[in-house]
Amino acid sequence: MNFEAYIENTGGIPFVICDYDAAQKFIEQHSKRVLIYGPDQKAIHRALQLRKDGYALIALSKAILKSWKLEVGDLVQIKVEPDTSEFGMSFPEEFKIVLEQDPEAAEVFERLKPGRQRGVLHYVSQPKGEESRIKRALEMAEKMRTGTLHGGVD
Repeated sequence: MNFEAYIENTGGIPFVICDYDAAQKFIEQHSKRVLIYGPDQKAIHRALQLRKDGYALIALSKAILKSWKLEVGDLVQIKVEPDTSEFGMSFPEEFKIVLEQDPEAAEVFERLKPGRQRGVLHYVSQPKGEESRIKRALEMAEKMRTGTLHGGVD
């Protein structure tokens, strides 16, 4: 699915609106987890959201807009493909290594709901520096192992 849209922002989160019927058909055929490609042609893991008030959107972020060198109000070409990754986003190598060495944390991670798994993966993968990603991976493993992960496992 390809489309052109203006970048919008209400409530502090930038997004693009896409055709509701096309989005609904896409979700029925694949899933709501998508890879989007913008001007830089880099794959970004996102969710295609159908809203109750009759429109569909893909939430972006300030970091995405910065990497695309675009602002709210700019017109952007978006290419959307199904996200076939296991967790709906990339899995940081640092976290893989930590979980391989910490089977108890790995077991807790596997029991988390998919959205919670993505939240943990997102948190671990955010820093640019490897040292910071390792620190976050260890932090998350500790919280999962000790039951102090915000919101618990369920």
